[in-house]
Amino acid sequence: MSSIREQRTRRIVGFICGYLFDAGLVTLDQLDAALERQLQLTAQGRSLRLGGVLVEMGVITREQLQQATKRESNEESRPARSFDRERGQTSGTDSTKS
Repeated sequence: MSSIREQRTRRIVGFICGYLFDAGLVTLDQLDAALERQLQLTAQGRSLRLGGVLVEMGVITREQLQQATKRESNEESRPARSFDRERGQTSGTDSTKS
């Protein structure tokens, strides 16, 4: 079961950093530190996405960030699945087999 802190962080950081966390590449403490750093950079007039902040901090490599971004693109290109209550099936599955 996930902690309240983990749930809160997942809502803030989005898919890419959630993937990095799930893959064990970043910890919640590192994500918190990156969020703080992102706020500091914004206050200085410098806009940087959270993944870029993690790279800048040396927590992950640019390649790891690119891999997470690629995974996000793959997830977005998949059609959304919906449950058909009438048939009791999820769309995107082979419904011709019964």
